[in-house]
Amino acid sequence: MSDQLIRAIHRTLNVRIVAAIATDVCKDAASRHKATPAAACALGRGILGSFLLATLTRGGERVTIQLQANGPLRGVNVDAYDDGLVRGYPLVPDACPDVRVDRRQRLADLIGRDGVVNVLRDVGLQERFQGQVGLVTSEVDEDIEAYLRQSEQIPSALGTELIFDAAGQIVQAGGVLLQAMPDAPPETLTMLREAQHMMRGGDFYQLLASGPQTPESLAKLLLGPYADGLEVQDQRSLQFRCRCDSSRIAVMLQTVAMRDLDELIEEGKAEITCNFCAQVYQISKETLLEIRRGRQQVQN
Repeated sequence: MSDQLIRAIHRTLNVRIVAAIATDVCKDAASRHKATPAAACALGRGILGSFLLATLTRGGERVTIQLQANGPLRGVNVDAYDDGLVRGYPLVPDACPDVRVDRRQRLADLIGRDGVVNVLRDVGLQERFQGQVGLVTSEVDEDIEAYLRQSEQIPSALGTELIFDAAGQIVQAGGVLLQAMPDAPPETLTMLREAQHMMRGGDFYQLLASGPQTPESLAKLLLGPYADGLEVQDQRSLQFRCRCDSSRIAVMLQTVAMRDLDELIEEGKAEITCNFCAQVYQISKETLLEIRRGRQQVQN
């Protein structure tokens, strides 16, 4: 099954729901960055969390999640868009190579307990919305949930999990976000607490580990006795895709100090690697000379 995300509601509980299976996206990201299983686990949780936040509204949103801490993994940086595209990278992709992840992995000691999570929401307006909270558990998904509670003050339950095999390869990756909307009945908060228990207690992990799942099956598990009221509004495909290209790299080189540009010209080329997707761009000496001539014309 290709990676899919659904947006749904539950009218009785007055809850909005986003659920996703993003196995191939997480595999692609881990492969691009040559990430260790532990780094791939942290990055996958960040990718799933950003997907869930970026698709809450109907259009034009981009969400950036930057989690930084003091452990060997240090954190992740992810951009997700409401059209189902994402890009991201682990801050230290080769960290913790000997850590096993073929069971439910707790990442707190690997990420570090002293740090912050920044969430930037760009909804296509002139003003961007940004919030920052200190890490609560250093488990990525739990800290994104904490951001929603503390910064946006929305009762939420958010969980993401990755399943790995004994060789450290990703088998399945999924996540769910449930949020209470205004005027939700009292039983909604009870349902959210029970969903959190299933996410933190391992029920959500066990469902993913039991075999192939769909976004609907993940959402229904967490809705429990209210599962029959799940009403899917739309779905979209998910894909790892960066916004970088050779023209943007050329624009970036126009901001390089002239002395550094001259050094690249002397070397005969420039090699630029995109942090987000690990794509390597080779910039020829002729292109560098052209950039230099253009900057001289502007200065004159």
